[in-house]
Amino acid sequence: MAKLLEVRNLSVAVRRGRKRLYAVRDISYGISGGEIVGIAGESGCGKTLGALAIPRLLPRGVEIAGGEIVFQGRNLGVLSERELCRIRGQSLSMIFQEPMTSLNPLMKTGRQISEVMELHRGNVPYHRGDFSALCRKETLDIMRKTGLPDAERIYRAYPHELSGGMRQRVMIALSIICRPALLIADEPTTALDVTIQAQIISLMKNINRELGTSILFISHDLALISQLCSRILIMYAGKIVEEGRVGEVFSRPAHEYTRGLLFSIPSREHKGAALANIPGRVPSIEEFVPGCPFAPRCALSHESCYRVFPERKQLNENHWVCCNLPNVSPLRREERREGHAGFKAAGSDHSG
Repeated sequence: MAKLLEVRNLSVAVRRGRKRLYAVRDISYGISGGEIVGIAGESGCGKTLGALAIPRLLPRGVEIAGGEIVFQGRNLGVLSERELCRIRGQSLSMIFQEPMTSLNPLMKTGRQISEVMELHRGNVPYHRGDFSALCRKETLDIMRKTGLPDAERIYRAYPHELSGGMRQRVMIALSIICRPALLIADEPTTALDVTIQAQIISLMKNINRELGTSILFISHDLALISQLCSRILIMYAGKIVEEGRVGEVFSRPAHEYTRGLLFSIPSREHKGAALANIPGRVPSIEEFVPGCPFAPRCALSHESCYRVFPERKQLNENHWVCCNLPNVSPLRREERREGHAGFKAAGSDHSG
């Protein structure tokens, strides 16, 4: 069956004078209809730029430097801006990290939501008054579906009059008013408290179930991804290093970076103990790493890891990894890790 979205060998680069600095390097993945896929990784790993490349909303000075993005069978890279505008907001929508900077502060929230519907469905055969009434009705309906209390009042309110959780729900209502086939959610729970985060995750599940919308969920929070997504992509330094079903990847991580991320999650079993961390730092986009970018921080790396980026290897039907040592047994991994830096508790001395 054809994928709803296919990203093929995508690279995204930042222009610095005549230089091209690669923030995303040669990544490939697909999303099927009705699927929820998560992308996880540390800040600066390329998650957001890789997502912004899909609807071609990259900031100035950043460009697609290679690859293809095929959505509903159409190569988005060859479409004109006018053709893209018909797709954005209608069949492909995006929720941005910070709703306060994404919403127009001078326009009432209800008007901002209904405007999307007017732009994409303004050619339907209604009289102007009837169409305006329809837009208002559907806007209020979608606001109620997103769990906004007193939708009539919020419809007339300005963004600054709403709480952070309400503004995020307005952004979600705005993004799904046209029932898109794909929704890209870029850290939609950032700066929200745990209770509101849980409500947003529940709302995403409802959108997926009731509208059949596929979701690309970008987050550094593995706990949220485990609650929402069926499949996960792990990114590090602009590369996808592991991919698979969430349960499979979380229970049997094959890449040392994935293991490090999972070990750093607080748990009841380790309450009161220092959290684990990964020694070293993420390389900047100015540092070209010819081999595996995680090699300098990996307890199991060897000479070949520094020369060539590992090929994508399939471990089973639902699990892939880019690592030279995916088949090393857990016991052997622990034996090798004893003689290396390994993962250390936060606050332990690793300065030497």
